[in-house]
Amino acid sequence: MAKSTEYANKLQGFADRVKTEPVQLPVQKVTPVQAAAETKEEQQLNVWIPKDLMKRLKVKGAETDQSLKEMVIEALTQFL
Repeated sequence: MAKSTEYANKLQGFADRVKTEPVQLPVQKVTPVQAAAETKEEQQLNVWIPKDLMKRLKVKGAETDQSLKEMVIEALTQFL
């Protein structure tokens, strides 16, 4: 019986706190949805390139903060 009385006291204490303490709501940051950029129709391209060239491409991408896709598109655009 001591356990059920202890539980009842804890439950009553909780109920009293809920009634007296102010409600603290979590703060959620709301950011507006950005308009989607205009997307162009794309086609997949798979090519095999030398390993050392791929390593150099990845290093260049890390240095310039560009993806492989962005760099390949830029290179092909300049070439053509």
